[in-house]
Amino acid sequence: MNPAFAEAWDQGVCKPPSVAIRSLHNVINRYLAATHPEQVEGLSGGNIDIITFLARHSEREIFPQDVERRFGVTRSTSSRVLGLMEKKGLIARESVPRDARLKKIVLTEKSRDIAEALRESAIAMEGILLQGLSDDDIRRFMQVLDMMQSNLVETGRIGDESRYSSLAICDPPAGNEGKEEE
Repeated sequence: MNPAFAEAWDQGVCKPPSVAIRSLHNVINRYLAATHPEQVEGLSGGNIDIITFLARHSEREIFPQDVERRFGVTRSTSSRVLGLMEKKGLIARESVPRDARLKKIVLTEKSRDIAEALRESAIAMEGILLQGLSDDDIRRFMQVLDMMQSNLVETGRIGDESRYSSLAICDPPAGNEGKEEE
C-alpha cells in the first residue's frame, strides 16, 4: 500500500476504504428502510435477510447450519432467531423423511409474500445504486470487494474461514453482454 494513502486517511483528507464501505452500507440501509414494503413493518434486518436467503434457495432444503454458515452466526444465535421467526409465523420447521432429527426451514405463505415485495424493492434500489456504472465497473468493484474480504478472512483472526463465503462475483446471463440499462 502506498504510504500516502495512510497519511491522507490519518489526516482526514479522505475516508479509508473501510469507513467508505461502512458509510455506503449505512446509506443503503437508510434507503431501504425509507422505501421498504409495508409487509416488512416490525421485522428485524436479520429476519428480512433470512427470509430473502430462504426465498433465493427455495429449490433446496435449508437447515439451521446453512443459516449459520451463510450469515456467519453461532448455533445459539441461529436457534434463537429462527425460534422467534417461527413464533411470528414467518417460517416453519419440518422434519425430513430421511432423518426425523433434521428439521428443514421453510417459508410460510406470509413470508413468501414478504420475499416477493422485498425482491421488487431490492431490484429497484440496485438499479439506482448502479446508475452510471458499466458492466466492467461493476465486475471490477465486486472483485475488489471480494479481495478485501479474503484478505481479512485469510488472517485467521476472525474464526472459521468457511463461515465467510465469497461475494459470488458473476457475469450477467448470456445475451446481456455489453447491454446497460438506460
